[in-house]
Amino acid sequence: MELILLGTGAPPPTPKSSGQADGIVADGKLYLVDAGRNVSRQISSAGFAVKGVDHLFFTHFHSDHYMGFGDFFITRWITGAKTPLRVYGPAPVEEIVKRTLHWLEYDIEVRVAEGRPRHGCDMEVTVLSPGDALEVDGIQIGVERGTHHGNVEDMLSYRFDAEGRSIVLASDGSPTDKLVPFARGADVLVMHPCVAAQIVEKMGQTPEQAKIIASHHATSEDIGRTAEEAGVNTVVLSHILPPMAPRDELCSEIARIFGGQIIAGDDLQRL
Repeated sequence: MELILLGTGAPPPTPKSSGQADGIVADGKLYLVDAGRNVSRQISSAGFAVKGVDHLFFTHFHSDHYMGFGDFFITRWITGAKTPLRVYGPAPVEEIVKRTLHWLEYDIEVRVAEGRPRHGCDMEVTVLSPGDALEVDGIQIGVERGTHHGNVEDMLSYRFDAEGRSIVLASDGSPTDKLVPFARGADVLVMHPCVAAQIVEKMGQTPEQAKIIASHHATSEDIGRTAEEAGVNTVVLSHILPPMAPRDELCSEIARIFGGQIIAGDDLQRL
């Protein structure tokens, strides 16, 4: 099993980073987690056919984690998907899917009227809650509320176990008391850090807004402590805020606490 960082960017766009999205690859098939901007392009750039991605897991519904959802869904259909897209996520997922279909209804009807079959233009939704566990194509998937993320109550972390490896995607936020046991012994733990002191300068935010943004994300200390206590092999930093924060300093701060491998991730990096 392999992790592909399809998009490591944050809300402020940068030339080198697409929106937040990860790919879990098992038995040659890609399973998508979150769908930020440009996700269809990134799937293709990683060497996979968009039409072949049948499962999408959402961590939460801040816009930067699903702005590419509609494009991915319609691209999957018009490039040849014949089966429904299976979409998983916390409770708002049902409403998000409903609104996405409504938004794309005109385009869908135009294409159907031209003769394109509706096969592949459906979505099957599964609402997940912390503590759930499921199996998809032999992959064992654990679900937990591993992070606090401001006022977002519907927030999920995922653990994927297959082919002798464990990959944990914590997503945005500071760790809850569930994250360490959830990530225990994982090969890879992905977390999203924030360098609070640089938000005003590098993102053009007011000090008041900077405090809110910082409260939605993990500090280097949070990440180092979580990785060390969970005994993971590698911690991967993605969705770094602000995007231009110095990565070497961030990794050095984490290394004071965590003795394992630390990687500041880039788009399309494979682990």
